[in-house]
Amino acid sequence: MGGGETVNGAWLSAIWPLSRKIVSDEKEAIGILASEIVGVMSKIVNLWHSLSDRGIASLKEWITNSVGVKMLVSDDYYYLMELALDEILSSFQCLARYVARLGKRCKDPVYHRYESFVRNPAKNYVQWCGWEYAWKKMDRKVKKMERFVAAMSQLFQELEVLEDRQRTLKRMKANPKTHKGKLAEFEKKFNWHQQEVKNLKDISPWNRSFDYIVRLLARSLFTILERIILVFGNIHLPISQQQGDSVIIESKHALRRSPSLPVNTSSYVHPSETKGPVSSESEAEKNKNKNKNKNKNKNIKKQLQQSRHIGTFQGVSKRYIDSQSCRIRIYSKLPEKGCFLKPARLTLGDAALALHYANVIELIEKIVSSPHLIDHHTRDDLYSKLPTTIRTDLRAKLKWYAKRKHDPSIAAEWSVAMTQILGWLAPLAHNMIRWHEERNFEKEHTTSEASVLLVQTLYFANKAKTEAAIVELLVGLNYVCRINREAQIREARQPEFSRSRSFHRAQLRNHDLCYEI
Repeated sequence: MGGGETVNGAWLSAIWPLSRKIVSDEKEAIGILASEIVGVMSKIVNLWHSLSDRGIASLKEWITNSVGVKMLVSDDYYYLMELALDEILSSFQCLARYVARLGKRCKDPVYHRYESFVRNPAKNYVQWCGWEYAWKKMDRKVKKMERFVAAMSQLFQELEVLEDRQRTLKRMKANPKTHKGKLAEFEKKFNWHQQEVKNLKDISPWNRSFDYIVRLLARSLFTILERIILVFGNIHLPISQQQGDSVIIESKHALRRSPSLPVNTSSYVHPSETKGPVSSESEAEKNKNKNKNKNKNKNIKKQLQQSRHIGTFQGVSKRYIDSQSCRIRIYSKLPEKGCFLKPARLTLGDAALALHYANVIELIEKIVSSPHLIDHHTRDDLYSKLPTTIRTDLRAKLKWYAKRKHDPSIAAEWSVAMTQILGWLAPLAHNMIRWHEERNFEKEHTTSEASVLLVQTLYFANKAKTEAAIVELLVGLNYVCRINREAQIREARQPEFSRSRSFHRAQLRNHDLCYEI
């Protein structure tokens, strides 16, 4: 009977295997690593939402209508979408590499091989066919990951409370006579709270196995990759732009110069066409990269063609074969891309000035909206944030304007011009600040949707053009403030203001943005 019971027990366990959700004796629980894993889940959720129909439609609409991007980055829609794709693939690869490292701790050897896919997706994709979720099932998995993130957030809060109560309980037990009536009641509350923490660990990734978590994350990433291929696979670039991502295309949508602005002022924002587009690569480098990418695409295409003859691949849906060219383009980007985008030369991202200039533009916007509130501190704060290049250009232009008679009608036109410039420049600055805030370390465990990509910020903006626009704003702001100051001084010279003339002059000096030059 003993042997029969053993056989029956083994037979029953074969019919009802242990759930992947429950950690068996052989499998290691995630434990404290759950805090790191929910951060990855949060990023996966955000990436999936950004690839939704609504998210992609919003991105395309923004790129199409943004004057600032056309002025400072490029007016080529496909080039801009390629920049968005690069950032999305960069985020994807960072997540995939983390899951690959996590897969090495799994008991099932199949997850150990996930790293081979991350290193060369074109060569190793066939063995992972079918791992992606259906769209609707992926939505359910996204909601599950959101619940995991919420459960972990609550768990950490309860762990802090439990720790405090544990210290209190120890003090009460050390002096039982003092807390004789309250000790039993408090101990019940502590035990109840301990059980609540245990329940939270069960519904969070804390007590899940590495195999279960890696399976969930890996399949989610395969689904996201399919979504990327579907959304971006058919967006083809001209050959010259496919090979030269660092080319900054001259904008064809230059803002109309205000008739009140002199010609040499407009040239700071819109450089002469004789300079041509700003390129970060020489012709020899472009040809070299072009040949390199062609050979690489041929190898990937050959690998995918060979995979069509594999028996396991013949039963897969036809869309895997029909989208072969799309996969070639996406896969060719994955192996060589790092976790960080490399901006083109002569851009704010390359100079590490994107966030700094965004803060400067935001401060100028506040001053323009209320020029009468400018004080010494605001002026000094703004001037201290300006780099040497902008200060030099600003001094040169202010010298030129100092020789001209100030006209109140021109000041009004300057106000309109500043409003127009800020209309297309300020949104890029706001998005740059928001992009950094959304990726703040303290917020990485939240599932709030990351709604901004770098292509919508100042990161890829041409440095010279952005500085010219900032100088234009400062010159206009200085002109308007001087006109207002002179008008108030004339009013102060009237008899009724003679007694308070010194007060007015002291107050008006605060409105002057210029330093002695």
